[in-house]
Amino acid sequence: MATYKVVIMGKEYVLTSEENKDYTERLAAALDKRIKDMRARFSSLSITDCAVLTALDCMDELGQANRNIDNIRTQIKDYVDDAGRARNQATGAQREIKILKERVEQLEKELAERTNFSAMNNVGEAVSAEDILKGDIKAAIGETSEPEAVHAENNAQRRSIQDSPYMRSYEQAMNKRPADGAAGGSRFSGNDQGNNK
Repeated sequence: MATYKVVIMGKEYVLTSEENKDYTERLAAALDKRIKDMRARFSSLSITDCAVLTALDCMDELGQANRNIDNIRTQIKDYVDDAGRARNQATGAQREIKILKERVEQLEKELAERTNFSAMNNVGEAVSAEDILKGDIKAAIGETSEPEAVHAENNAQRRSIQDSPYMRSYEQAMNKRPADGAAGGSRFSGNDQGNNK
């Protein structure tokens, strides 16, 4: 604590303050000026009345300053809360983006594997990745292409049987067989002399 002497409205005051001398003297000078301004505006008032009115003005200014400070604190708190929510949303969005990127990479890998996969169907034609994906989609929604596959397999089996040498031999033998009722048309021969006895 320090003791300083200041002059306000021509009267000397001894003040004890924790602040430094320069700051205390500047406060005293500002108060002296305001009281003098009040006295100039209202010359009929005493110095004491001017000092009281000046004190009321100072209290009003202090109250407004405190309200402004409270408003600023509220705004800062709102800004901090908004920033926290935005940060949380950004963090959540980054997690979702990471998950989606991983899913896209997985799908791209699967698509590459399907594209490079040289699947062959029953008739020797290459099956494209698009055909495989269409098959997966049909299987997922309950539609199946199994009857078409079975039909193709049956056709291939029939062609294989028709082209076999056994089938060709059978067809040739059937083409050489005499027609029913033709001369010597019976395919069986026998001796019926014993029946003439």
